[in-house]
Amino acid sequence: MARGGKGLGQLPDEDTRVRDAWRFYRETLGSPRFVCAPMVGQSELAYRLLLRKSGCDLCYTPMLHAEEFAGSSEEEMARQGFTTCAEDRPLVVQFCAKSPEAFLEAALQVQDRCDAVDLNLGCPQSKAMRGGWGGALMEEENWHTVYAIVRHAVSSPSLRVPVTCKIRVFADDRKTVRFAKLLQEAGCSLVTVHGRQRDRALHHAPANWQAIRAVREALRLPTVANGGVDAPGDAERCLQETGCVAVMVATALLQTPDLFLLPDAGVMQRQDGNQQNLQAESLRRGVRYCLQYLRIYEEYPSWSLRAARDHLRALLAPGCMHQGQLRHGDLLEALDAAGAAPRPASALHAEQKDYWQGVCQELRDVLKLLCVRAGLCGADDTTLDEFHWGTARTDSVPRALVVSCQPQLVIEGASKAQQALLRRAPVNKRFAERRRQQAAALQSCLQSASKWSRPQSA
Repeated sequence: MARGGKGLGQLPDEDTRVRDAWRFYRETLGSPRFVCAPMVGQSELAYRLLLRKSGCDLCYTPMLHAEEFAGSSEEEMARQGFTTCAEDRPLVVQFCAKSPEAFLEAALQVQDRCDAVDLNLGCPQSKAMRGGWGGALMEEENWHTVYAIVRHAVSSPSLRVPVTCKIRVFADDRKTVRFAKLLQEAGCSLVTVHGRQRDRALHHAPANWQAIRAVREALRLPTVANGGVDAPGDAERCLQETGCVAVMVATALLQTPDLFLLPDAGVMQRQDGNQQNLQAESLRRGVRYCLQYLRIYEEYPSWSLRAARDHLRALLAPGCMHQGQLRHGDLLEALDAAGAAPRPASALHAEQKDYWQGVCQELRDVLKLLCVRAGLCGADDTTLDEFHWGTARTDSVPRALVVSCQPQLVIEGASKAQQALLRRAPVNKRFAERRRQQAAALQSCLQSASKWSRPQSA
């Protein structure tokens, strides 16, 4: 931010910028230690609110494209993935950009709804590398563009929120430090360092915490560590080894929203001598989180229904694995049948309230089928702990819920999700292909599940 009457292109001296950066971290953000990473299609409003109730101190929006976002209407912003509310703070909105003008225009559009704007400098996707944004900007030949984007926004008298940056490490730690120092010189207020390189082949490689520590020791700014946190206790170890003020987590939070609250050993790693009880407990926790998420999602839905389906599958995944084998796979796939009814054309929630209530009820119907089959609740139960199964169609369905899926079974009054599952209704090629893709994504999710949440082999 321009301060002290500085004009466009001018910044206060470095000591003043550093003091402002730490004041921003402590006073505006509230000295966060645990941060939800920006995740495309995953860190949407409803899931951010769930994470805030589960130990996250700060959340980032999914990455937004500044060139597309700039000048968007309220409905266009919602379609691109940006929605927020009063409870969604502190919040950082992340943009990818390749021009100073687009980044600043997009930042100005959201500055009254967030606490900072972040520049993505590490996205390793091939489209980012080809398009000249994200990880492509880490090429040394593009460093002048990075400097210009940050400096142009920070020095603008119109921008009232700080600019932060998220980067990845280079193979050479010294080059990583040089790049981070360039961001500090440009006026960045906080740097997040992902401890993996941009190469997609290294996506699952161990995070280089020593490289992150090197950046932290070289900068005078608040530095956040990212990468390598997969299980309870990893976050604290990361903070100790890197010396950073906070740790940012992505994938692990999709299966374990309360990752930051669990003890080092993890509640799912208890050795109680009964593997069946351990499996049931894991599934029950997943279902509870699904119901809590749907309660929030019903009030703050995203434009894309895919986010809700993916979240439910990820939350249920640990409890649906037994000795390396997937259980209840048909019910996980049945989640795709929810939301088949025609939806309103508008992306604004006020005009879609009835539609989203119906979608959430259909998803709860599938969850109840799962719980009845697993013995977590009875067919006549109206609640699971403090969560209500809903009222739609519950009187006509329960007796059939305990019956295993049969090709000829049709239940009058059941939801579309239940009917599609129970009838094994034929689907078109496009839907079948989507189901195959979802199954592949689910398998990938299960393979990357936290080690503490995987059932022990017999």
